[in-house]
Amino acid sequence: MEWWDAIRLALQGFISEHGVLAGFGLILIEEAGVPVPVPGDFLMLGLGVHARQGRVPLWQALLVMELATLLGSSVLYVLASRAGRDLVYRYGRYIHLTPARLNQAELWLQRRGIVAIMLGRITPGLRMATVIACGVFGVPFWRFLPSLAVGAFVYILTYTLLGYFLGPSVLSALEGIHLPLGLLGSLLPLIVTVVWIARARRALHLRDTTEAGLADRRHRWRDGAVAGGLATVISTLAMNVLVHVAGDLALLEPGNLVQRTQSWLAVLAVLRVIGPVLLLAATPAFIVVGIAWGAVYAQWVEPHLHLVDWLSGLCFALLPLCVALVIVLPALDAAAADLGPLGPFAAMSEALRHALYGAALGAIYPLRLARLPAALRRNTRSNLVVSPSAVA
Repeated sequence: MEWWDAIRLALQGFISEHGVLAGFGLILIEEAGVPVPVPGDFLMLGLGVHARQGRVPLWQALLVMELATLLGSSVLYVLASRAGRDLVYRYGRYIHLTPARLNQAELWLQRRGIVAIMLGRITPGLRMATVIACGVFGVPFWRFLPSLAVGAFVYILTYTLLGYFLGPSVLSALEGIHLPLGLLGSLLPLIVTVVWIARARRALHLRDTTEAGLADRRHRWRDGAVAGGLATVISTLAMNVLVHVAGDLALLEPGNLVQRTQSWLAVLAVLRVIGPVLLLAATPAFIVVGIAWGAVYAQWVEPHLHLVDWLSGLCFALLPLCVALVIVLPALDAAAADLGPLGPFAAMSEALRHALYGAALGAIYPLRLARLPAALRRNTRSNLVVSPSAVA
C-alpha cells in the first residue's frame, strides 16, 4: 500500500463521517494562520477524489472551501492589522525592516495590491504571508477581499480538479514538489521569527539570564500573554517543519510507510475523535491556552526562576506538559476507544511541542524590556528594583 493510500483511507473516514464540514473546519483553521500538520492542499485533493466517487457534490466542495478560505483569511487579516503593525514597526528594525523600508513596501502594495494579492494567493508558501502583509500595511478590506476571493478560488479549483480527474495518481508526481514547498511554508516564517528574537535580544544587550519580571510589574501578565501567543505559534511551526522533514526524508525510502505517515495518521485519528465542530472551538482554545500559560509564567513563575532565560521557560513547560499527559491525552483516548490508544508517539510529540514552547517563551518574554529606558535594561536585580519610578 502506497503512502497516499494510507492517508487517503484516514481522510476518507474523516470526510465520510463529517462530509464537507470536515474540509471547512481544517481549511478555515489553516487560513486563520494556525499551522496544521495536515495541509489544506491534501484536503482539496481528497475532496476532489470524493467528488469523483459521488460522495460529495463537486460544487458543494468548492463552495465550502472558498467560504472557509474567505472567513479564515479575514480573521488573519484583522489580527495582522490590529496587532501585527505595532509589532512589525517596533521590532522590525532588528531584522533590517526599518520604518522607511516598511513605508516603501506599504506604498508598493497599495499601488499594486490587486495583482499582488491574487499572485500571492496562488503561490505556495506565500498564501499566509500575503494576507499578513495586507493587514500590516493597511490594504483596504474592500480591495483585499475580492482579490483574495479570486486568487483563492483559482488555487482551490486547481487542486480539487486534480483530485477529481487524476485521483491519487497525481500525488506521485506532486509529492516531490509539494513537500519541499510545504516545508518552506513553515520553515521560512520560523527562521524569520527566530532570527528576529535573537537579534532583538542582542540589540537590547540582554544577558542569557535576565530579571525581566522585576520591571513594570503591572504589565507582567500582559507581556507574558503576548510571549505565550508567539511561543505557541513558534512551537506549532517547528512541529510542522518536523512533520514535513519526516515526509521529505521518507521520499528517500519509498517502502517505509510507517515513517512517512505515522504523524499525519495520528493527527487524523485525533481529528476523527473531536470532529470538525469541536475542532473549530478547540483551535482558538489551543491558542488561548498558550496565551494563558504565558501569563501564568510571567506573573508567578519567572520572577522566582533565576536560570538562563530559555531554560527557565523549559522548566516551566513541565507544568502544562503534565496537564496534557494526565488529562488531555487520556480524555482523547476515552472518547474514541475504537481507534486505539494514541500511545507513546503522541506523548513524545506533546513533550517535544511543550519543550519548544517553553524555550521560546523564556527567550521571548524578556523582550518586554524594549519599552523601558536603557538604564533599566541592565540585567541585574538591583538596577531593576531600585528604579521603579523610571517605568512609565
